[in-house]
Amino acid sequence: DENGFKCHRMSDGHQRQMQLFVQDPNRFMDEFSQEFEQGFMQLMSHSYRSTRVLANTVYCDFISNRHHTHMNSTIWVTLSNFVQYLGRTNQCKIDKTPKGWYLQWIDNSPEARLRAAKAAELERAELSDEQRHADLLKQQVEEAKAAGSGFQESEFTELQRQEGDAPISFAMGSSAGASSSGGGASASTRAPGQGGGATSTGGPNVLEQAFEARGGSSGGTAGDRGAAGAGSGGKERKLSAMESVRLEHEAAKRKRVEEPSPPSSSSDPLEPWLAAGLVVKVMHQELADGKFYRKKGRVEKVHSQYTGDIRMLEGGALIRLEQEMLETVIPNVGKQVRLVKGTHKGRLATMRGIDVGRFCVHVTLNDGTDMDGLGYDEVCKVADAA
Repeated sequence: DENGFKCHRMSDGHQRQMQLFVQDPNRFMDEFSQEFEQGFMQLMSHSYRSTRVLANTVYCDFISNRHHTHMNSTIWVTLSNFVQYLGRTNQCKIDKTPKGWYLQWIDNSPEARLRAAKAAELERAELSDEQRHADLLKQQVEEAKAAGSGFQESEFTELQRQEGDAPISFAMGSSAGASSSGGGASASTRAPGQGGGATSTGGPNVLEQAFEARGGSSGGTAGDRGAAGAGSGGKERKLSAMESVRLEHEAAKRKRVEEPSPPSSSSDPLEPWLAAGLVVKVMHQELADGKFYRKKGRVEKVHSQYTGDIRMLEGGALIRLEQEMLETVIPNVGKQVRLVKGTHKGRLATMRGIDVGRFCVHVTLNDGTDMDGLGYDEVCKVADAA
């Protein structure tokens, strides 16, 4: 209390200490300041070595030691002044935020300085090596230019054809078509060193002949194909192996293009298709621990277009499921079905066939209209036809 503090101030021990302090106050304050700074930085290096921490947190941790040096005996009046002092002396990285001052310890140990110096020296060595290499290349280029040893800068020019605008043509005929069987003069000049092919600017274009021959084979007569081929006497020209393979490839491609593609379901998957009297299959795996999974049932009643009451065919249980948990059932050929999607939705039909490879069915409506290529999700078995 106040009386105890007054007695302490008036005691002989306190009076002697005050007399010593008055003789040299700076020496005592510097000693206490050094002790406070050393203890604070030791705590930072041990407990907060690599973290950014609030200065007040470190100070609270520091004064939790009962033998700590009080700040009121140092040269710093507030903790903010001490934090700014640490920033000025490069002992910590400091930054001020709305929450207060933050500290981050800087490793100024001799080992850390030695590592930094080695890294800087290595970086300088790499830069010097690159610079020396660049200078050497530049010197070699200058020497080549001075010596005139064929060094020439890249120059971009416009492409020019020496033969002018004359069309480029080539022939791919066989040796039989290149020479005449009657011993007459050759229609084209054969290039030296070539066996069967001959390049000519005046002879027939064999590519064009091949396309004409392909057109003649599909719809023309033998006389047309003979007139399109190269050779004398009106005989049909024999196609080379390469032309035959190309024509076969074109025919196979044309056949694939002309073949009807498998029907793609154009119906909206969100379109309501449930109706009373249909036989559907349950696809809910978790309902009753999978008891009804892939089992069939009859739609008793439909609620709000997308929900239906299903009476199971096995056991007679009544369950209510969403449309997305059900699947249409495709009966055998000759059985009755109902169209559940498309323009003829709701009409009855008879199964006429199933195309497993194209995932579609063929049905006949009650009025005799045949419909082919309907998807599995567009028709469904009717319970009365079971």
